[in-house]
Amino acid sequence: MVKKRRNAVDKLKTLLFGKDLRVTEGDIYSQVREYDFSSYYPEEKYITDQQLPKGKIFDVRDFGADVHKNNNADAINCAVDEASKVGGIVLVSGGDYISATIVLKSNVTLFIEKGCAICVNSAGEGYDKYSALIYAENAENIIFTGGGKIKGSGNFFGRKPVALQNNTTPPAYIDVIEMRKDYRAQLRFAHPNKFGGPIVLKNCKNIMVDNFIVENSAYWTFKLVNCDTVNIKNFIINNNRNVANADGIDIAGSSNIHICHSFISTADDGIVLKNALWLGNTGAMHNVEITDCEIISRTNAIKIGTETTYDISDISIQDCRLFMTDLYPGSVSGISIESCDGSVLSDVIIKNISMDRCTCPIFIRLGNRNRASLVNAQSANAVEFGKSPKDGGSAAKNVFDFKGAIKDIVIENVTATGVEIPIIVAGYRQNGRTKYVENIALKNIDLTYADMPETIDRRIFIPEYAKEYPECWRFRNLPAYALWSRHTKNMTIENFTCRHPQRTWKKENVIIDAK
Repeated sequence: MVKKRRNAVDKLKTLLFGKDLRVTEGDIYSQVREYDFSSYYPEEKYITDQQLPKGKIFDVRDFGADVHKNNNADAINCAVDEASKVGGIVLVSGGDYISATIVLKSNVTLFIEKGCAICVNSAGEGYDKYSALIYAENAENIIFTGGGKIKGSGNFFGRKPVALQNNTTPPAYIDVIEMRKDYRAQLRFAHPNKFGGPIVLKNCKNIMVDNFIVENSAYWTFKLVNCDTVNIKNFIINNNRNVANADGIDIAGSSNIHICHSFISTADDGIVLKNALWLGNTGAMHNVEITDCEIISRTNAIKIGTETTYDISDISIQDCRLFMTDLYPGSVSGISIESCDGSVLSDVIIKNISMDRCTCPIFIRLGNRNRASLVNAQSANAVEFGKSPKDGGSAAKNVFDFKGAIKDIVIENVTATGVEIPIIVAGYRQNGRTKYVENIALKNIDLTYADMPETIDRRIFIPEYAKEYPECWRFRNLPAYALWSRHTKNMTIENFTCRHPQRTWKKENVIIDAK
């Protein structure tokens, strides 16, 4: 029961029994519940009727594809092989085609006609080698278009949630501890039959996505690993918002990425930048632009970081709308900027952002998990597939330890409504050493809190959480409104406004702990 004030007994129970909630037993739960998918779905805003192509056409039906077959992989892969020889177009028309893995090759346009689709089979069979429905490696000049869909059948790869139904009703009091429990009780955690994600592109370049839909992913929806020069526009990802670890777009170790005019509704991070040794990344990534996007996420709408051993720089995010419909709680954060595994994250410009029901509007977190010393390619994500991790790290302990940094970040023109916890900017102190977040500018920030009272949780000491998973909810009920900052240097605040329907305060009440 959510309380106005948490007493010492409540705090002790949280400390002793407040462990992570993860369902690890049970059969496949395929039912699609009310509010699993967002009620707001603006397909007509992003997807258009596109004329069937002319020229070097390779219709999958001419190679034996049939909507009544349980596996059309051989037919579609034959069409891909022939199209690749002449820079042709693989045409998917006439309905939905179930398929195992399709391996795209250079100089191929995948044209799925609007109203048609390539679909994952609900058993998750035939994807063992690549863990993907659509896979490409060391390829170039690939186009996804046509207005049609990739269907991921995500609801067939998880277990039954703890909650009997999806929650749309806020509690009596905002309480971050209860908020996190409520969110995780609604999630469908992985069943061992989970196969992977809809699209994985590895070591590819010159990729175009235009007028295309992916829906109901079981895992990371559109994954770019060590890719270069990718342009995405008029793109929709519409996922079940309770399928655990169903990210939208994962940009891992990839550079020169431009994403614009796209809609993403998903269970996990909407757009996330990663750059980690255990993901197969090999060096710094740079030049990522995200503009004119609408993103609904149950976790972080746009995240830079989390799994980041190598550097990330030159990031631009502009003119985006980040929000939550229907469900409670809302998004964990609107914008999250994190370095916790050794990466130097720098030169980020974010402006002209509107948010609604993103519990923490901005989360900037420097930590020191040093995860490369603990996990490898298998163990890092094993639990996300309902499997047991194997021991062993990716690097020696000293390779990335204390190497991380966050600096030179400018965030301006942000309007956020339905706020429930403050903006958080935090470095860390560990083993007698302090690492600071540096050179942060917050300009023209306008916050309006949700019209609810908060649980009072007096805290004399707030732990560093330097080795914990970096998430704003980790800090629980902070003794602050608007902004909480610790271990920062050179932070500039200009034209910062915060209002609360149930509280009033004076400007001089703002306190910044920059030690």
